[in-house]
Amino acid sequence: MKKYIKKLLSKKLTIPPPEEVLNKKAILIFMVALALFYDILILGYTKSLPVAENTIKPKIITPLEKNINTLVAGYPMEKMAPYISAKEKRTAAFLIGIAKKESNWGKYSPKLNGKDCYNYWGYRGSGENVTPSGYTCFDSPRQAVNVVGQRISNLINDSNLSTPEEMIVWKCGWNCAGHSNESVDKWIADVGIYYNKIYQ
Repeated sequence: MKKYIKKLLSKKLTIPPPEEVLNKKAILIFMVALALFYDILILGYTKSLPVAENTIKPKIITPLEKNINTLVAGYPMEKMAPYISAKEKRTAAFLIGIAKKESNWGKYSPKLNGKDCYNYWGYRGSGENVTPSGYTCFDSPRQAVNVVGQRISNLINDSNLSTPEEMIVWKCGWNCAGHSNESVDKWIADVGIYYNKIYQ
């Protein structure tokens, strides 16, 4: 035991120079600061990322769409309600009013090879997809509303046709000479009933 203690005491205790201790301490402090900097950087980045919501937001139904849904419920035109309600209100009113008069909202409408043409307005346009009697067939309810809605919108804005009386061109063209006064008045009155239910 004495020999062991003597051996320990005989060893030289080497103390590192102050500059070496300071260098190691400075390096340690630098490493800690760097680690904290990266932690803050990463934390800030993750906070800026958009948080995905687990819940699906319910679709907001506008008063116009609610009104249209109520009117056409149970009719073939019901499936078109979201597309019609996305149109300008006057255009939507004509889409509803004219379709009621021309097809009873799709109950009596053109078909091609037994398939619904989604043409509830008696629309005759250019193209190859037409019935033998000349009515346009559309591929989908959305396409039908977009094409017919655009035609009505053009008549409203370009020709300044803003009432059912003025929109009689849909029935007659620009001259109603070939139609009886009774049929013209009836068309205006019937379209006007449902036009006014939308364009209030």
